[in-house]
Amino acid sequence: MDEKKFAWFLLSLDRFQKRLAEFMLGRYLEFDFSGDREDDETALLPQVLLDVVDGTPRVTLHHGIAWMDLTRDPEPNEYRLAVTLAFSEAGITVEAFVRLGLERDMGAWPAGVHIPYRRHAEGLDLDEALAFVEARVGELCQRYDDAARLGLVPR
Repeated sequence: MDEKKFAWFLLSLDRFQKRLAEFMLGRYLEFDFSGDREDDETALLPQVLLDVVDGTPRVTLHHGIAWMDLTRDPEPNEYRLAVTLAFSEAGITVEAFVRLGLERDMGAWPAGVHIPYRRHAEGLDLDEALAFVEARVGELCQRYDDAARLGLVPR
């Protein structure tokens, strides 16, 4: 990959990361995730993860909100958005998803892990992968109902 294309790739990822961060910050500020304003055990978790899985380099734009109600939850609950790009000789694989990991029933969701949104594409070149990611980030940032369906109280 030449220098210009690499710079464009990094700038695109930065733009997508910022858009996801703004969306999740909005959810974080809109809802009282912990249910206890006195003892708020809620954390906003924006990350860019770089790793290698089974020899395949990956970049993940990860945004989560983790929360606990200390009187009811033995482990943190999590609302997460993620977009992963995996680079192989066969092309780029992209996966975007929303994941809810709940320790107890919340609103419309029973306890457990739920994936209300997932999109996947394989064998993409860089331009196709970035266009796919841009479209998925747009879709993720339109999913206002996922947090609302948890039965959370607005702040």
